Amino acid sequence: MPKTERLYYHDCYLREFDARILAAEPEPRGLRVYLDRSAFYPDSGGQPSDRGTLGGIPVLDVIDEGDALAHILECRPEGERVSGQIDWTRRFDHMQQHTGQHILSAALEKIGGYKTISFHLGSEISTIDLDSDRLGRRQLDEAEELANRVVFENREVRILFKSAGDAGQMDLRKPTEREGEIRVVEVLDFDRSACGGTHVNRSGAVGLILARKFERMKGWTRVEFLCGGRALAAARADFATLSEAARRFSAALENVPALINKQTEELRAALRIREKLIKRLAEYEARELWAAAPERDGRKIVRSVFAAEDADEARMLAHRIAHQAAAAALIGVKGKPATLFFAQTPGGPADMGSVLKQTVAKFGGKGGGSRDFAQGGGLDEAKLEEALAFAESLL
Repeated sequence: MPKTERLYYHDCYLREFDARILAAEPEPRGLRVYLDRSAFYPDSGGQPSDRGTLGGIPVLDVIDEGDALAHILECRPEGERVSGQIDWTRRFDHMQQHTGQHILSAALEKIGGYKTISFHLGSEISTIDLDSDRLGRRQLDEAEELANRVVFENREVRILFKSAGDAGQMDLRKPTEREGEIRVVEVLDFDRSACGGTHVNRSGAVGLILARKFERMKGWTRVEFLCGGRALAAARADFATLSEAARRFSAALENVPALINKQTEELRAALRIREKLIKRLAEYEARELWAAAPERDGRKIVRSVFAAEDADEARMLAHRIAHQAAAAALIGVKGKPATLFFAQTPGGPADMGSVLKQTVAKFGGKGGGSRDFAQGGGLDEAKLEEALAFAESLL
């Protein structure tokens, strides 16, 4: 396997380079092209691979194969020597996110001993997984503040190459088990980490670090963060959202949270009142439907179909009809798919769960329930009336 000199190891800001093609092998997406030297970063260490062109042909992916880098192209470039161009917008974004992750991880460890166990650089957000589930908002804010202080101080970010023995004496944030020459990324007087990724050369180039949110898992915590251009875009989007909310409330930005809380409480109160009214209405409607229903074998069977938007009311109505003496309710709700609610006065002669299962077995859908109440769905709306008539025949 040909060996590739990794130019980004020494110069993360290199955007263009010349190289010689050593080999090209077929692969499902086209070709794996191997060069004697490359500035393209492969997918590795939580950081996605670079994009760009080789000889004018788009690079679809870059794969780390140990000593070699495989550049995935649709076809082979012309000639034995090619010019490579890095997609600088993507590369610099990754440099900001990855350096920001080093700084934020170091800050989290310094303020609370939270150690980073993994890192993922996504296309829109990045995440750090920590070895503890005790992180809270206060600790995250403290780490964010410390991390940004390091960014604002514009500290030097150095790339060092050390032997495994020397690297082991450097107080790395995370010990490495690699042998041979170790690449160390150092944020001056703040963090040292063994890392093969691409990084900015001064902390100020990270721009800003925003620790957006965190999610506790059993034994660990995931922190979502944004740096640099992504942080700027998020801040703009957040401000636009808040401004639109303020416009709709005809209020100042700082008053929006209080107004949302107020309207939320008013909405909850209105929903409670609505629910009470629906229950009362269901009581009256259930009595009317029960009174108007024909009597058969000493009980009254209410069969009715409701609109899709009245599904909650229909379910409640089925229960209320079952509160009447010697009653059975066969309620259908239109929709795609349609829904069924079957109920009877507790202790009635039928098995509503069995009736529903037989109905959906004949007309499609699924569902089940107890002897006195069952529900199902997945029926064709056009067969709803026929399904209810069949269910009534089973009673």
